[in-house]
Amino acid sequence: MYNAREQEDILTELQDASTTPASKIEGTFENDVLASNSIEFAKVEVELEQAYKAAFGSTAWGEYLTMRAAEAGIVRKEAVKAIGEVTFTGSGTVPAGSLVATLDGTQFATTEAAVIESSGIVPVEAVTAGDKGNVSAGTITVIPLSIAGITAVNNEAATYNGYDEEDDDTLRDRYLTHVRYPGTSGNPRHYIEWATSIPGVGAARCIRAWDGPDTVKVIIVDSNYEEASADLVQTVYDYIESVRPINAILTVVSATPLAVNIAANTTGSLDTEAFEAAVRKYFAELEKKSLTANTSRYVSIAKIGALLLDNGADDYDSLTLNGAASNVSFTENELPSLGTVVFNG
Repeated sequence: MYNAREQEDILTELQDASTTPASKIEGTFENDVLASNSIEFAKVEVELEQAYKAAFGSTAWGEYLTMRAAEAGIVRKEAVKAIGEVTFTGSGTVPAGSLVATLDGTQFATTEAAVIESSGIVPVEAVTAGDKGNVSAGTITVIPLSIAGITAVNNEAATYNGYDEEDDDTLRDRYLTHVRYPGTSGNPRHYIEWATSIPGVGAARCIRAWDGPDTVKVIIVDSNYEEASADLVQTVYDYIESVRPINAILTVVSATPLAVNIAANTTGSLDTEAFEAAVRKYFAELEKKSLTANTSRYVSIAKIGALLLDNGADDYDSLTLNGAASNVSFTENELPSLGTVVFNG
């Protein structure tokens, strides 16, 4: 990899290469001429170093990584708008495109017109694509622009399937995996590539002959390494069905959550919120490894203990996972998820 030279080094080289007998110390005309040139040459050096980095998938970034990956058919996944349903109260007509929102300003638009008599359910879609559109039940309560006859709105269930644009690290991983272990002719890697090309899919696993000859099972999780929605599972199934080998019998499922309940006696100032976030991150890493490699599948009680110490606990004892002081194993069809967390301090 090319490394840019520093401006001071370039100036020294220019001074050494100059055959002019005039003084080259700072403040002289000769020094000023060479220094001004060295500054411009240094800018070119930086651009040259960046150009080298942009040319390779392992070091490219942003639009350069997008273009590099696209050359191999790996397209950056765009952000996806969350969807859901809201219940309007009142009597009147709700036009398609009517806005509703949460208290913090996350807006949704109705995707079809509806006539409401007393109350009625209408599908909505987030105005802005991304994970922010996934809001909890009971949070869409604002009607920014009044709708004649409509007095209230609420969402009985959480909105879902909102995903951010694929980040550089994830795209780079898909690209490098593709060029190093290409999917061809319907081999297991091919099914994984097909599944993970769908926006919202974080990782996938392929099991051949799982229910007899020609059967193929693809297990997926969403981009947050959580259980995939039924809509996302269907989207993956429909796409793979359109490109798979003709004799394959396809099944697509989401990994099933396995609750891991944590209990312990702790001392110190444990930051419970930070600990739970760290555990969820650890579970996501486990799920990614279990779906993309043939590794042992278990939640380590030692790792959970380490996370306690990393997040404010001075010490702990009586640590259990699901009631036992041992690791928790999970199958290739399961993904660990955080259950109850009980600490006695």
